[in-house]
Amino acid sequence: MIALAGLSAQADAAVTTLLAQPNPTQSAAVDKALGSAPASLKTDVTAALSTLRPYIVTLMCVQDDMATRGLVEKFVGSRGTVMFNGWSGAMSPAKRMRHHDMVGCLTVTRIQNWRRIAANEFAFDILFTANDSGESYLWQNKVHKEPDGTWLIA
Repeated sequence: MIALAGLSAQADAAVTTLLAQPNPTQSAAVDKALGSAPASLKTDVTAALSTLRPYIVTLMCVQDDMATRGLVEKFVGSRGTVMFNGWSGAMSPAKRMRHHDMVGCLTVTRIQNWRRIAANEFAFDILFTANDSGESYLWQNKVHKEPDGTWLIA
């Protein structure tokens, strides 16, 4: 099971009610999808795993759309992200699905369209699927290397 790193015990207790936990198959699917990065991006993706894994698990398992911002904010870089820059729509892939019951996590079917944007930035799309309803949603992501060397969502 993938845990969210860097949260206090008090924050962990609060998050537990807002975040379902992926089953072992779903956790393995995240690792497999992250492993699909092309050779030209492997080094950067590996360096960004400490951000990417918990960010993806948060997106796939969040049950309360109002809490998404608080749960994802720690993965967002200094430049911000479209999610927080004036956009007021649903902030989780599951909330964009009409028939998913929000009790369990979505499954990462694949990560695709990996692309280099700059020496310190790359992008990819995650295809999330709801096992209960069969719905899917394509979530676009951009990752940026901060001046201190950490990789965060842009």
